[in-house]
Parts: sequence; C-alpha cells; structure tokens
Amino acid sequence: MHINVKTKIWLTICSIVLMFSFFTLYYFPRQQGNLLIDNYNTEVQNLANTVALGVKIAITEQNFEGVQIAIEFVKGDPRLQFVSMLQYDTTWDANHNNFQIKKTVFKTFPENEHPDPEIVTTNTLIVKSATFNTSVMSGAILLGFNTNEIIKSKQKITLASLFVSSTVFFIGILIGLWLARNISLPVLALRDAANRVGEGDLNQKVIHIHHDEIGELGQAFNKMVDDLAKTGKELKEKNEVLSSTNATLNNTLLQLKDTHAQLIQSEKMASLGELTAGIAHEIQNPLNFVNNFSEINIELIEELKEELDKNNFTDVRVLANDIKENEKKINHHGKRADSIIKGMLQHSRSSSGVKEPTDINAIADEYFRLAYHGLRAKDKTFNAAMKTSYDENIGKIDVVPQDIGRVILNLITNAFYAVTEKKKQIGNGFEPLVFVRTQKTDNKIFIAVKDNGNGVPQKILDKIFQPFFTTKPTGQGTGLGLSMSYDIVTKVHGGEIKVVTTAGEGSEFIIILPV
Repeated sequence: MHINVKTKIWLTICSIVLMFSFFTLYYFPRQQGNLLIDNYNTEVQNLANTVALGVKIAITEQNFEGVQIAIEFVKGDPRLQFVSMLQYDTTWDANHNNFQIKKTVFKTFPENEHPDPEIVTTNTLIVKSATFNTSVMSGAILLGFNTNEIIKSKQKITLASLFVSSTVFFIGILIGLWLARNISLPVLALRDAANRVGEGDLNQKVIHIHHDEIGELGQAFNKMVDDLAKTGKELKEKNEVLSSTNATLNNTLLQLKDTHAQLIQSEKMASLGELTAGIAHEIQNPLNFVNNFSEINIELIEELKEELDKNNFTDVRVLANDIKENEKKINHHGKRADSIIKGMLQHSRSSSGVKEPTDINAIADEYFRLAYHGLRAKDKTFNAAMKTSYDENIGKIDVVPQDIGRVILNLITNAFYAVTEKKKQIGNGFEPLVFVRTQKTDNKIFIAVKDNGNGVPQKILDKIFQPFFTTKPTGQGTGLGLSMSYDIVTKVHGGEIKVVTTAGEGSEFIIILPV
C-alpha cells in the first residue's frame, strides 16, 4: 500500500501523542491514586497503633481515664468516621476442647455509631485495627477514616492530566500542520511541476519557496527550467539562422546544431542527470526505514495498550523504550535523506572554484553508489561487483568539492561502461568488477578507479585526454569528460592523472593530488 509523506508525518505524530495521552490519562493518575491510598492506609494504621498503645498502657496501669484520653487522641481529626474499642472474649465449648474468640464493642465514638466489629475497607472508608493484650483484658482499636480527601485529590490529578494531554494534543496538531506545510506541500508541488516539465511545459515554476533545503531544491529546479527554456530559445534562434543559409551547407549546419545542442545539454545537465536515478534509490532507502520503524511503532503502541490494560507496567516500560529507540532510528534515517538532498544540491550548483576541506572518501563512496544505482535504474540487467579500499588516515583535504566530485563520477561511470561492454561481448562467463580506492603517502593523495574491462588500446592512449575524443558510439559521449577531468586535476588542483591499462584485462585511472 502506498503511503504519501503527509500521511507518514501524521502517523508518526499521532503515535507519539497517543502514547503520551495514555500515560497522562491512565498510567500517571492510576499510579498517583494508588500512592495516595497507600500513604493514607499507612497513616491510619499508625494512628490505630498509637491509640492501641495508649489504651494498653492505661489498662495496664488501671488508669481508665487514660483509656478515654487515648481514644480522644484521634477525635479532632476531621477525616474520622468512627473509633471503637473492641473487647475479645474467649468462649469454650461444653467439653473445653474448642474455643471461639468473640468480639464486642466496649466503647465507641461517636456514641451513636455502632460499627460492625468485622467491618472492612471500602472505596469511601479506610478501616484499620490494632490489637492490645494486657493481663486485665485483650482487644483491639478499630479506626474508620473517610476517603473524601483522596477522592478530591484523584479528581484534581485527573483534571491536571486531562489538561496536559489536551495541550500536547493541540501542540501535536500544530506541529503536524507545520510539517505538512513545510515538507509535504513543497515536495508535492515540486513533483507536479517536474511532471509537467517532463510533458514539455517549460513555463512551470515552483512558488512559495521556503528558506531551507527543500526551498534550495525548488530554486535549483526553477533555475533548471529557466536554463532549459533559454537553451530551447537559443536553439530555435540558431535554427532560424541556419535555415536561411543555402542548401549546400544545410547538412553541415544541421550537424553543427546537433553537436552544439548535445554539448550544452551534456555539459550542463549530464552530471545531475546521471545521478538522478541513483539519488532516487538512495533516498528511498532511508524513507523505507522511516516507513518500517513507523509501522513497528504503531504495533508497539497497540501492545502498550494491551499491557496497560493488564497493569503490566514492567512490559510497558520495555515497550516504551523500544518505541524511543525506533524514534531515534527514524531521526537517523531522516538525516540521511537530508544529507543526500544537500549533496545533490551541491553537485547541481556551478563550481565556485573555491577550495574547502573535503572528505575525499565520503565523496568517492557516495558517487560510487549513486552511479551504480543510476545505471541499474536505466538497465535492470546491469550488474557489477563493487569493491572499495579507503585510507582512513586521509581526513579532509582542500579541494573544490564540485569539481573533484565530477572527476570521480566521470571515472566511475566510464569504468561501469567498460565492464558492461565486455559483459555484452563475453556473456555469462565474465564477472564485472569496479574497484575504487584511496591512499595517502607523505605528501600525496591517490584516488584510483580500476575496472576489469577490455582496457584502453595503446594506439589511442595518448588521445584519451584530448577534447572531443571518445570511443563511445555517436550520441553516447561528447568526448569532453576525460578532457574536463584532466583540466580540473592538473590546472585547478596542481595534480596529475595517470592511466595504467592492459589490453583485455582492464584499466586503472589514478588521480594524484598534492597534500
């Protein structure tokens, strides 16, 4: 079942709000109520023990006024329902084999109260007893306290919990609306505009651009549409000029126009276009994780409800911790998707020519995977083993990240093309392999892309870095990829680019950058 981004956002927020609401409306009030009852029970029992001790001392000393004073110890408590002094009498049967203890009310307050000696605690009354035993008599003190204050306290706790839960609910609604407005709606608008551009309408623009990564993506999209429209207009004007020339030059001019269009389109959009399918695949992975963990949280919340109904608070805590860990994973994979979008935006921008600290290993690994999934999206039969070896001691080095990224992407794409062509020639007996490695020496950084394709023929080895030279069929290459890469490495970064090749076994392109 397809679930859109907006629905996923609402499901996640509702899960969190429901979990919090069950805690504040059920678990917390119940726990607080039980704590109040336990404290009240303890307090009443202590009072009963105190009165019983006073009565015992008074009876032992035969101070019957002391008995009255001990009983009056609790008379001033407004919560008191009754206090009774019970006397235990032992009754034997005729044969003196068995006996029975009879409880009778010896003294009570208020006098009009005649509680049953066997009375027990109810929802509205807390009953506690404390026994005493002297040589004169044995008995017990029976205290009854009403639970009016407990009931009022529970009501206050319930009202406070309801207020907090309602506040969280409304905050969740506001957060959901904000996320839907700032994430879901811009993404849907960008999708619809992209579909219309794909149908040929170059007047489409993304409006209501926000000041965030999605807004930058919308600006890049608008710029791309403007460039496409401008290019189309330029091509139309040049075509009109070419059409006004004589017929003898018509074929040549048409070829020049096709070449011109190809160069502009290739050099302007090739890099981003090659990455598009791979980017979609890479973004789908963290989105799938977000979907999966969101669904798991829904199931865990249902289990949480069941355990709450069973008062199994140990399992409730375990389930709550599981939900918390899943939320961390959702956050992690959301940041992963954000990182991919930022990388795509950086690649789509024109090179600033400014060097900045860059993680070469991260760039190589990112473009390796994006290029592979991009080719897989175009040709489902394509497959190749991917091997890497990154020197973790390299750290960050000063390069122009957009330029070096294009060089690495170009070499990786060429390597995949080489092994694919060899696979078509040999068939199932050949296992394509592309190997990317980095290495740091005392004063140099090596970035190498190796394949097990057919290799570069020796007769053309000296030409591969020349502009417009390509071994690919017409329409599949501009012949500018390696030439552009050579200029970026040597002229912009003061490095070298070398080729090690063996006919029939493969090639290795090595970028050497000074530290």
